[in-house]
Amino acid sequence: MGILNGGQHIATVESYDCQVVLAGGERRAGTRWTDITVAVEELTGAGLVVAEDFQLAELGPGFPLVGTGSYETVLVGAFSKEFVDRVEALHVRIRVTDLVGDSHERIGDCMRGARANTFAPPD
Repeated sequence: MGILNGGQHIATVESYDCQVVLAGGERRAGTRWTDITVAVEELTGAGLVVAEDFQLAELGPGFPLVGTGSYETVLVGAFSKEFVDRVEALHVRIRVTDLVGDSHERIGDCMRGARANTFAPPD
């Protein structure tokens, strides 16, 4: 999972938050946004192991997102099958400031596409 700066110039991170919902957990509209440290604590508290089941990048305030003019992304996270099975949702919310001072906020669904429905051909 990665973040793409589709602009032509550098954007600077203002804030970066995560929202974690474990599988079987109650999914509420008010699920809290946390910083990356708390998200990692929630995930490891559920028995997932850093660098084995998942990796999450910390894009703190001031982190530069370069406008690439291509489809190159900045890594947000990498997830094992165990992670995909045990985490219902992982969202990241990023707010950046562009070169002219405008703020932009986006929310990304890190689990999007992780649970592809594949069907094996009949025997």
